[in-house]
Amino acid sequence: MQNLINPIFQSIDNFEKAFINNLDKMLENDELGVFILVLANGVFDEKIWKALKPKLIDKFEYLKTQDITGAPDDVAVFNQLKDIDLNDLEVTKYREIGGFEVQYNPLRALRPQRMSNVRTKGTSAAFDTNGFHFNKNFLQKEIFYQGKFFSKDVSLFYNKFPFAKFHGLIVVDADKEHNQLLTYEMHQFAWMMANAIGINIKGFTLAYNSYGAYASVNHFHLQCFIREKTLPIENNEKYPLINHWFASVGDAWEFIEALHRDEQPYNLIYRDDNVLVIVRKRQDDYTHSNWTAGYAWYEACGGVSTFNLDDFNSLDESDLNNELLKLKAN
Repeated sequence: MQNLINPIFQSIDNFEKAFINNLDKMLENDELGVFILVLANGVFDEKIWKALKPKLIDKFEYLKTQDITGAPDDVAVFNQLKDIDLNDLEVTKYREIGGFEVQYNPLRALRPQRMSNVRTKGTSAAFDTNGFHFNKNFLQKEIFYQGKFFSKDVSLFYNKFPFAKFHGLIVVDADKEHNQLLTYEMHQFAWMMANAIGINIKGFTLAYNSYGAYASVNHFHLQCFIREKTLPIENNEKYPLINHWFASVGDAWEFIEALHRDEQPYNLIYRDDNVLVIVRKRQDDYTHSNWTAGYAWYEACGGVSTFNLDDFNSLDESDLNNELLKLKAN
């Protein structure tokens, strides 16, 4: 199996080196979107921040002297960044609270909401060529890797506002313009990809947000990250949300198909020959607290990204448990 996949997926050292080196190379570009991506990835990880901080500060000062042009989302984010001294930025902080994980990640507050704040209905929406999708020309500079994986075309984008280690977005057969609806074919592919890479890179994980479960883009994609530590949901026998681990790709699919029939949103985790299915309320069937932008896979698994330092310091176990109870499916 090892010889069938690209060398960057054959060890954690290879992946980390390629991930950081490509971010460094991207700073040669003067596009706002690329700069924002490298900055957010740098601030998220101590090692990346140490390696790229001087170049990021130089590029920031240069870009502030130029005419501000680019995609509307990027211009809006950069205009907010202009009031920040990059020397004051701190790498993401973490707290464990009663089995939950809370992170302080201020740059994610600048992330555009896109589809995650729209009204949803049913299990899917038609792909919109005029809406935001991963085939947009300005996004192609944000790709980390492209190639074949089990006969499918895979584009691995950096996550522009990461909240997990080596966080990426995997777009499968992008040119076919699949919407964000999981099919058995895509489910099987995710299972195979997670397991094939996981053999070489311990903790390699794929995640999926269904339509209505805070998927932010209606263009079929998975999220990938590396995490050797268990997710909070795995350490809590009384977890508020219905969740099941499956050790069979077919058994998992039978359960997912039932959720589709019931138009029930869900989040998935693929890792180590298993898939975790988390059943939850639709994103627009409840009102989330103002200290969160909404609960997708990470939050449904017991993690929370906060953008305000006061929230990071003041949230307690009751706050986090009560928020999950809002998501509990009827």
